[in-house]
Amino acid sequence: MKISTFLFTFSVLICLLAPAVSQAESGVALLERQQTISGQPLDISDEERTHLVFLDIWTSYAGEGADAFVGRLPESFRQTTQQIWIQPEFNVTLAQLQEFQGYFPQVAPIVLDNQQQLLKAFGFWQTPAHVLIEQGKVVFSGDNDALLAYLNLEQDAAYELEAASVPAETDAWKTLQPPVESEQLVKKPVPYLVPKLGDTAPVFERETLTGQTVSLTALMTKAKDKQPVSLFFIDALCPMPHFPGCEDKLAKWQQQVESDTSRQWVGVISGYYIDAGIAAGFAEKFGLTAPLIFDTENALYKAYGVHATPYQIDVGPQGRIQYRGDQLR
Repeated sequence: MKISTFLFTFSVLICLLAPAVSQAESGVALLERQQTISGQPLDISDEERTHLVFLDIWTSYAGEGADAFVGRLPESFRQTTQQIWIQPEFNVTLAQLQEFQGYFPQVAPIVLDNQQQLLKAFGFWQTPAHVLIEQGKVVFSGDNDALLAYLNLEQDAAYELEAASVPAETDAWKTLQPPVESEQLVKKPVPYLVPKLGDTAPVFERETLTGQTVSLTALMTKAKDKQPVSLFFIDALCPMPHFPGCEDKLAKWQQQVESDTSRQWVGVISGYYIDAGIAAGFAEKFGLTAPLIFDTENALYKAYGVHATPYQIDVGPQGRIQYRGDQLR
């Protein structure tokens, strides 16, 4: 009786586990057909362990991404493991990924996961997530904490608190470059810099949707050492599933523009995915009355280090950043 019960229980477990195993293996097959964002086929090694890292580049820009986590793992793990970075196709474009890799050259190769096929194939619904593959078989899948536990690093002093990125000027970076003549210029990774509190705000002069010219210098002159400037970064794709509550936030901002005359408000509309006509229709739909800049190629977003919306930056009368964050205030 006990033997039959055991066999029954064992068979049930096999049935439950089989779909997960099959799903993971189909993920490996799908992975082998992918290309990097530069159009190259993935070169997956059979001789070393492969580490798939599902990331969100926007959290990396904020300094809290999967690249920072992986950068703190022991060097012995990273050097014996092939990292492949996968960005789900969610609120991101190929051009944005290519720009990101210019700032974070150590995050390579990167795959744009069209329609989140790989994310779903490996049984995930969010990032960050990790998969370890050995000889074509999945040996681990899980989130950050699960990976630490799998590597016995939860309480292990070997979990090194290293810098998450490689500085552009290090000898390690230079050794990766081909020999060049002394007069030739070597294209180095562009450091990603975000203006912080107390930093001088990047100056700009742009045209608003209504054809008026607005510049930070003129706004500072108008301030007369009293009235700060508040830049409010917004996206005309609202409402969209990946911008939860954006309509309410826009309504609150408009109320604040109307009621708070102690500062100069300027809206900055993301230029990705849309044109100036769509931006103008968006402003009319939500009744936005502040001067609105249509940020072609997201030049102001890049200059101020903004990668999420809505986002507010306050510039004080002396031209220095007093506040930056995703909370309207």
